[in-house]
Amino acid sequence: MREKTGAEFFAAKVMKQNAEKMRSLLLEKKLLEFDFGVMRSADFVIFPLKRKPSEEEIRELEKKIKSFAINKMFFTQAQRQPKSLKEALLGKLSEKEFSELVSGFDALGNIAIIEIPKALEKKEKLIAQALLQTNSSIKTVCKKLGAHKGKFRVEPVKIIAGEKNLLATYRESGCVFKIPLGKVFFSPRLATERMRIARQIKTGEVIGAFFAGVGPFPIVFAKNSEMEAAFAIELNPAAVKFMDENILLNKAEEKVFPVSGDVKKIVPKKFKNLFHRIVMPLPKGAESFLREAFLAAHPKGCIVHFYAFVPAENPFEETIALIEKTAQKMHKKVRVLHKQQVRSFSKQTIQIVIDFEIKD
Repeated sequence: MREKTGAEFFAAKVMKQNAEKMRSLLLEKKLLEFDFGVMRSADFVIFPLKRKPSEEEIRELEKKIKSFAINKMFFTQAQRQPKSLKEALLGKLSEKEFSELVSGFDALGNIAIIEIPKALEKKEKLIAQALLQTNSSIKTVCKKLGAHKGKFRVEPVKIIAGEKNLLATYRESGCVFKIPLGKVFFSPRLATERMRIARQIKTGEVIGAFFAGVGPFPIVFAKNSEMEAAFAIELNPAAVKFMDENILLNKAEEKVFPVSGDVKKIVPKKFKNLFHRIVMPLPKGAESFLREAFLAAHPKGCIVHFYAFVPAENPFEETIALIEKTAQKMHKKVRVLHKQQVRSFSKQTIQIVIDFEIKD
């Protein structure tokens, strides 16, 4: 029986620059020992092995790595916690499974939302437990069940490990938000965008926050700018309910005013020619609301922050053409001020933002 503090193993000693290649090859051949720590010196890395490699295995290693040595050495038991999800899964996923793994995740307070590819569905609980092991602040792990869907563009999720909790408490830019996962649309990946816009807002601006969700854009603006007011329009009743709560949590009730309803119906009736700035972060389909943005624009000028999911190849041309076409129909002038990729959605699709100015 193995000593708990240390043991003698066959080991692979390799130059530091070849260490990662050696690790991958040892994993592939199921030779790497995980219970005992890797040893390092200034020039070498030494990996403990489960057994002595066969002559055929050594020949295969020599084809990939020119210089290494196999010797018996004494190793102490590894005590440290894995530092990453991939490290925690070493020896538990095959090389092919590792190639499918999505190691990035969204963290909303102590809840993590991860993507599990179809090829890894049988290993989802193993992956979720590894995430809990490597992130002490995470108490619940959910997996995405599919793309945003329905008229409220909600992302369905399912708890696969940890505490049974779907109400996230999320902090951003000096604000705190309550978010009922699976019932509303919310993206922490737009945090940088919210502050980018907040820094542009001038004293006295009246802002239209279309598709406001639980209120992240207007509340971040209220906390981080000298705006006059923001009217936050949202169709989803669950989102409006939590936006009300979040406005109170952030003491923004004198600046942020929730409006329950459809942008298409409400803007023409209540908000024509009012806004100095409009933000449109709908995850899909915001182009069908461009007319309402033009209707709501202040006659002396309005800046619109328009978000869209587009093909990664030539991403801006079609959207800018659509904005210019709408401007012609509305007898307005537009000028593009800024355009950039916000984030990748898939290999073929990215999210972009286009800032443009509307004038009569």
